[in-house]
Amino acid sequence: MPYITVLLNRKGGVGKSLITVNLAAIYAEILGCTDDDGTVAVVSIDPQATSVEHADAVRKAGRPVPFRVVNAKNNVDQLRKLRKAKADIIIVDTPGFMPLNGDEDDDESIDPLGDGTVGDSLRAVLDAADDVIVPLPAAGAAFRPTRTTIERVLVPRQIPYGTLVYWDPRDSEADRDRTQSMVLKRGWDMYNSTIRHYKPHTRGITTGRFCTQYEPNPIALKAKADFQALALEHQLRRQKYAGGR
Repeated sequence: MPYITVLLNRKGGVGKSLITVNLAAIYAEILGCTDDDGTVAVVSIDPQATSVEHADAVRKAGRPVPFRVVNAKNNVDQLRKLRKAKADIIIVDTPGFMPLNGDEDDDESIDPLGDGTVGDSLRAVLDAADDVIVPLPAAGAAFRPTRTTIERVLVPRQIPYGTLVYWDPRDSEADRDRTQSMVLKRGWDMYNSTIRHYKPHTRGITTGRFCTQYEPNPIALKAKADFQALALEHQLRRQKYAGGR
């Protein structure tokens, strides 16, 4: 039976796809996957399919994609069977979301996952999820959507989650520290690991590389090290959550 992790945040553009593929690549490297053997799988329900596009770019560059990539957008029936998939680790990339009738965060009667296929897909993967990673850029614009994601989607469902701060080291550690302080004041669970916004990450989809395939230079090594730390902490959390759902 697979362990299923969902990347989720109501706000788009917060790094869900980047974190999905690079965490999958690190797990595949740790487990010694040399090809698509199905041990690690990425499932995309994002209509933009950024994680699928990233994997395609890696293949076109002549590099291996050591995990299975499944584009499951609009396939709610397939998502409802995710727990029966033949993989050890599944990481699900999701889109931003909101109710079709607008941004009404204060109306508790409105399901923040929205209506239609996207909402149904999100509900299906959350029903199967063992845990959720909630990326939070160190920028004020993402805080309110993150609050909705955690307090109105995850907490009511009692799904284990961790907020993952994504920050730009050029803006100094003060932004990172301030964002982490806001998370702790809100009482949210938070990863000690953080992801630094390095150029090798943002260029990965254009150069056709995962973090395990970056050129060996100091910045690239730091970029990869962030995901190695995340994978280690995620593994410890997996052991904690095992059997809890």
